[in-house]
Amino acid sequence: MKSILTCFMLLLIWSGTCVAAPPGRIVSLAPSVTEVICALGLERNLIGVTTFCDHPASVRGKPTVGGPANPSLEAVLALRPDVVVLDEEGSGPRLAARLERLGIRTALFRGTRLAGLADGIRRLARDLGVPDQGELIAGHLDRSLRPGKKRGTAPRVLFVIWPDPLVTAGSGTVIDDALRLAGFDNIAAGRAAYPSLSLEAIMVRKPELIIVGQGRGMDPSLERMLRRLGSLEAVRKGRICHVGDALYRSGPRIPEGIAELRRCGERFDPDESRLVKGGVAARTTMGVK
Repeated sequence: MKSILTCFMLLLIWSGTCVAAPPGRIVSLAPSVTEVICALGLERNLIGVTTFCDHPASVRGKPTVGGPANPSLEAVLALRPDVVVLDEEGSGPRLAARLERLGIRTALFRGTRLAGLADGIRRLARDLGVPDQGELIAGHLDRSLRPGKKRGTAPRVLFVIWPDPLVTAGSGTVIDDALRLAGFDNIAAGRAAYPSLSLEAIMVRKPELIIVGQGRGMDPSLERMLRRLGSLEAVRKGRICHVGDALYRSGPRIPEGIAELRRCGERFDPDESRLVKGGVAARTTMGVK
């Protein structure tokens, strides 16, 4: 009896420091959350995602519960999750409250801006029982998100998310944060999060460099946009740089996206007003290099 009581007391003492086992059944209600969960090594525990979750590619075969803004709560409940993880942006907190009222445990990923990304991953990793893996990812982010070497004058940049209508990234977005960290002056700073700018507004702001994000099926409309902006020096002199979609989601691929931006900056020569051919800037659009 004495040994049993001793073991019980030790368990009580250790329980304050023990890390709970990861949930066996996780549903993600945001693409950024899905990427973080997989990076934490919990892809096998992920039993449901949104229709927009497509990275890593291996999650595309998992059951879907609708879009991030309007998931089917019936579909979520049918999966019998141990926890549902949501993004702090948009309807995430409201959906979390509804799920909690239905008796479903939830966790919010609070890392939608660069300044809070590393700590957001640390907190989510603790919530999901994998703090060590979270610390590894967060440490890498902390090192990757340090400001780079400052240039003289920050080049004015237009970041194209979609060309027709022209949608860019304004204030309060990860893309705007990343552009400033990479040493650029975002011509949409001060605007709403994802404003649609007229071509006239672009002409007035005279971007010195146009950075184009990855988008499926956007090439024809991008070519039309560049024709209409043909009098801009950035278009005439080929200062157009193509990057991937790493910056579209606040998660473990953000350093990859910032590295792409910095390579765009390295290829921008203010004296020659051109992008050096090669690497991420080598793609040709309408003969513009």
